[in-house]
Amino acid sequence: MNKSVLVALLVLVSEFSALAQHRLVTEVKKEISGMVLTVDNYKNSLKKITKALENEDTKDKAETWWIAGKIQYAIYDKMMANKAVGDKINSTEAGLALIDGYDKLQVALIKDTTLILDKKGNPVIDKKTGKTKVKTKYSKEVMNKIVDHLVDYSAVAGDFYLAGDWSNAYKAWDIYCNTAKCDWAKKKKVNEPDSVIGYNRFFQGLAAYQNKDYDKAVEQLANARNLGYRTKALYDTWIDALIKQQDTIYMVSVAHEAHDMLGAKDPRYVRILINHYLKAKSYDEASTLLDEVIKSDSTVAEYFDLKGRLAETQEGIDAALPFYRRAVELNPNFGIALFDLGNALYSKAIANNEHRSKEAINLYDEALPYLEKAHKLMPHNENVKKVLSRIYYVTGSKKIDDL
Repeated sequence: MNKSVLVALLVLVSEFSALAQHRLVTEVKKEISGMVLTVDNYKNSLKKITKALENEDTKDKAETWWIAGKIQYAIYDKMMANKAVGDKINSTEAGLALIDGYDKLQVALIKDTTLILDKKGNPVIDKKTGKTKVKTKYSKEVMNKIVDHLVDYSAVAGDFYLAGDWSNAYKAWDIYCNTAKCDWAKKKKVNEPDSVIGYNRFFQGLAAYQNKDYDKAVEQLANARNLGYRTKALYDTWIDALIKQQDTIYMVSVAHEAHDMLGAKDPRYVRILINHYLKAKSYDEASTLLDEVIKSDSTVAEYFDLKGRLAETQEGIDAALPFYRRAVELNPNFGIALFDLGNALYSKAIANNEHRSKEAINLYDEALPYLEKAHKLMPHNENVKKVLSRIYYVTGSKKIDDL
């Protein structure tokens, strides 16, 4: 066989292959355009069209991706219809069909958009908008399909979240929020208000947090806040994510906002702010804040413990002791206050270098019950162990290992 004949045969084989793929696309299109099929029928059609998605002759055609995406949506719709009449379905499988269908339709949109060229082959510019003109064939149908399933994206996101599939939950909520704000949703008057989108962004942030993707968690929780969703759960998760990121400056900013928004409802926000003020030596700001929250609620042990720390920093141990004692009175099982009180008594005992004086021994004896209880409540706290060990060593009463 001469070379020219071989080349002709190869070209012929290639043309037959391309023709076969195009016929395959047409065949699948006909399969799904008739009556409503079963889930298994749709799955068989999907298997067929998948070959065309991978073939060089059909993978760049918008129609191929449009049909493939439409089949995935049909699988989801049929599964939901089956569920409505009492059939058991795999919610995860349904959700995966929906978001995979969305992904395929996004490819269809990209491949469906082509530039309009003039006779010289240059892009035609729209005089009104100044943008290049484009033409599409399937984009209207594609966008209708996407927008018509708006609420379904949020529903499957919830299913993924309950199943512990944080990644797909995040993705489904992202699809929902982005679709709810798109121009086509506005055109069809199905776009959602900011309050609803903010609520969904919050759960998207939760999914990212559960998935240990703290960058995305911070981003979406901030988005939720900006859309008006401002709850304690949001601020708590936001702060936790920032702690994981070790972003102290941002965390303090969020804690400040949370405190301003929620008042003295959570000592945690106050603790973050006070610790920040102490490190920055902004004692006046710390004192003002603590006086405000104690006035607002004088039953919170942590506020008095923090006031004690501030007093110890500014005025010394004697000024701090009444606040530490009050904190322990309010909450006898508050491990940090127990340690702060015991440690202050220990520090007072060794202040004059008379470690074994009668006064020092009395202070050790007073400190021990607080420190031992703190150790019981916080067995892994090294600071508690260290102070206890020193008192035991001086008094010879027992060893830390005896606890």
